[in-house]
Amino acid sequence: MILKDMFQSLDRRTFLKFLSATGIAALIEPRRLLASMSQNNMSRFIFVENKAATTGFTINASVVQNMVNKGITLLANTPDLGEAWKSLLPGITPAHTVAVKVNAFSSQIPTHPDVTYAVVNSLRQMCFGAEYFPENNIIIYDRWQVHLADAGYTINTSGTGVRCFGTIGSSVGYSSETYSVNGVTQRLSNIVTEMADYLINIAVLKNHSAAGVTGCMKNHYGTVENPDQLHGSFCNPYIPALNSLDPILSKQCVFICDALFGIYEGGPDNYPQFIPNMLLMSNDIVSVDFWERELLKVYGCQTLDRAGHIDTAAEAPYSLGTKDPSQMDILTASDTISSSNYPESLVKSENLLLEQNHPNPFSGRTQIRFYVSETENIDITIYDVAGRRVRSLFSQTKGAGWHTVGWDGYCDSGRSAASGVYFCLLRTKKHKKSIAMHLLR
Repeated sequence: MILKDMFQSLDRRTFLKFLSATGIAALIEPRRLLASMSQNNMSRFIFVENKAATTGFTINASVVQNMVNKGITLLANTPDLGEAWKSLLPGITPAHTVAVKVNAFSSQIPTHPDVTYAVVNSLRQMCFGAEYFPENNIIIYDRWQVHLADAGYTINTSGTGVRCFGTIGSSVGYSSETYSVNGVTQRLSNIVTEMADYLINIAVLKNHSAAGVTGCMKNHYGTVENPDQLHGSFCNPYIPALNSLDPILSKQCVFICDALFGIYEGGPDNYPQFIPNMLLMSNDIVSVDFWERELLKVYGCQTLDRAGHIDTAAEAPYSLGTKDPSQMDILTASDTISSSNYPESLVKSENLLLEQNHPNPFSGRTQIRFYVSETENIDITIYDVAGRRVRSLFSQTKGAGWHTVGWDGYCDSGRSAASGVYFCLLRTKKHKKSIAMHLLR
C-alpha cells in the first residue's frame, strides 16, 4: 500500500483517527506553565508543533530549524540560543565534544537529518568570547555507519566539519571495559566512553514490537555491542539498566523525540502512518518517553502494554526521571492559534474557532471558549481516547460571537472521569473543530 493510501485508510478507521488528524498540539495550553512551575525540582518538558514543518512527506528544513531553536530556548528558559545550550550543557567549553545519538535503524522513518542538523546548527550558536563552538567537536553517531548513510546523513570522519560515523563501519569500535546491563555483559561504543563529553539523544516517534515504543531510552540500544541480548521481558528492565550506566547517565543532558512523522503499528521498521509535525524536548529522559507513549496511545497503538520500562525507569533503583505530569513544567509552542486575543481580521475570516481549554491540565473544572460567525446550532461532546462518548456537554443554538462552556470532569452517568487525555469536539452543520484536554485526578 502506498503512503497516500495508508493515510486515507488511517483516516477512515476510527473516529479517534479523525480527531487525531485535526492535531493534538494542545495537550497543554500554549504559553502556560503548570501552576507548580515555581518548584525548582520539576522536570521541564516542551511540545513544539508547526503544521508547516512538512508538506506531504517533504520536510521543510527552515521551519524545523525554527522549531528546534524555539524548543531549546524554552527548555533553558532563556531567549538567547547560544546561552540556552550553555545552560543545558553545564560547563561546556570549545574543547569539549558533543555526541548526538540518532536512530537510523530504519531509512523509512529515522531520526530525520533535517532535525539533527537543525540541532547541530543551534549548537554552533554557543559563543565563547570571539569563538563559536567548533563544528568538528560535534559527532552524529549510531551503531551502523551504513544505516546513517541510508538515512541521508553525510558520513564524515575528517578533521573539518561536523563528524558523522557509526561505531561499526568506522575505526571507533567498542570499549575494552565491559558493563553489566541487568546481568548481561555488554561493551559500549567508544564514542560514548572515550570521545564524548556530552550526549544529546534524538529518538523517533514509533512503536516497537518488543519494547512497546522506540524512545530516547531504547535509542541507546544503538550504543551497545549486542542489543539483541537485551530484548527479553519486553526489554524491561534492560532499558533502564542500560541508561543507568555511568558513561551514559553522566553525559546525557538533552532528550528530543523527532515526532514530525510517526508509526503506531508495525514499528520499528515501517512507513510513516501519521504526521504530528511535532518535536518533544526535555531535560528528563523518562518524561520524553512518557509523552511519546501518550501520543502513540492517542493514535490507538496496540503495543503500549509492553512499554513498562518507562514506568520502571521512573522508580527506584533507577529513578531516571518522572512519568508524572504534575511533576513537570510543561510548555508548548505552536503555530496553531490558541490565544483569546485573536486579531479582528482573523476572527471575521473564520466560521468557527475553538480555543484551548483553560486551565489545561485540569483537575476540577475547565473552561472551553469558542467563536461562531453566525447563529448556529452548536453541539459540544467530550470523547475519550478510544472514541467513546463521555459527556454530551452542550447542544443548543448560539448567536454570532464568543461563548464559553465549562466541563467539570464528570461523565453523562454522573461518575467522575478518570485521569487521561480527552477530546472536545465542537460541531455545527457545516464545520467541526476539536482540541485535546488533559484531566489529572
